[in-house]
Amino acid sequence: MQRCIIQVWTYTIMFLVLFSGLYSAEATTEESPIQNLDVKVLNEIKHNRSSWTQGLLIYEDYIYESTGLYNFSTLQKINMTNGETEKILYHNESIFAEGLTSYDHKLIQLTYKSNIAFVFDIETFELIDSYQYSGEGWGLCTMSDFFVMSNGSSQLALRDLETFEIIEEINVTRNGKPVNNLNELECVGDLIFSNIWLTDEIVAIDSKSGNVTKSVNVDNLIDRSVYKDSNVLNGIAYDNNDSSFWITGKYWPYLFEVNFVENNNTNSEINENIVDERNISQLDSELQFFDSKSFIFISYTFLFIMVIFWLIDVKIRRN
Repeated sequence: MQRCIIQVWTYTIMFLVLFSGLYSAEATTEESPIQNLDVKVLNEIKHNRSSWTQGLLIYEDYIYESTGLYNFSTLQKINMTNGETEKILYHNESIFAEGLTSYDHKLIQLTYKSNIAFVFDIETFELIDSYQYSGEGWGLCTMSDFFVMSNGSSQLALRDLETFEIIEEINVTRNGKPVNNLNELECVGDLIFSNIWLTDEIVAIDSKSGNVTKSVNVDNLIDRSVYKDSNVLNGIAYDNNDSSFWITGKYWPYLFEVNFVENNNTNSEINENIVDERNISQLDSELQFFDSKSFIFISYTFLFIMVIFWLIDVKIRRN
């Protein structure tokens, strides 16, 4: 009986330590509130209506664009003033081009399922190198110490700038839940901007934690009742000169220069969303309170049981 009591005490203490550790760990993983933003259009230039945009970047006052689809994939250099294509490279019919970034005066262009990233001289478009990788290629951008690559999942791969080998993978979450369909990428400071495939939303991701910190609504940029053949948003480029973004999409008629601004919309739909968010926040608070009460209740229950066992043990010893 004494051995049984000791075992129960041991398991109980272990359970309480483990439970309290899990509870405290869960409490410390709360994410900060997400900032909701809209776009303010500063400028627009024409965009090639036959371009199935897969990647976009700005380098020395030019826009560089990667376009996809088999038989139609290209790499283009575009005049930022009038939208004219000044240089173009056509891929062969087996290539479906994807995300695009620059590094060390070179352009790195992903492919969808060919498992290869092409490295081009940024001035001549001459193919000077290539990288091999596993899985699908979607979006690509460059941070100070690594490339960031998406594959349509909720994970981003951080890749070595010289070898393209994976250094680390980060899981992207919004309010603790995975964010899938991460697509075209743009790196700005410590943030990774990604459009969510098949939506008109761009999210800003903390490169260290993987948490979504901002959500940008771009659904009013083009009138799809007029431009019916325009497809999904898929192009984000940051202009260091004036801290603006350039945005476009597949078969879109324009490239838009925009700023991301606070969401000041007061229509009923937005208000309903705000109310829903507040209700969710209140529910989360209530659940957290319930969790704390549950922890206290379970703890006292086990302590009570242990006291009973202790009294039984004392009685047995006296007998």
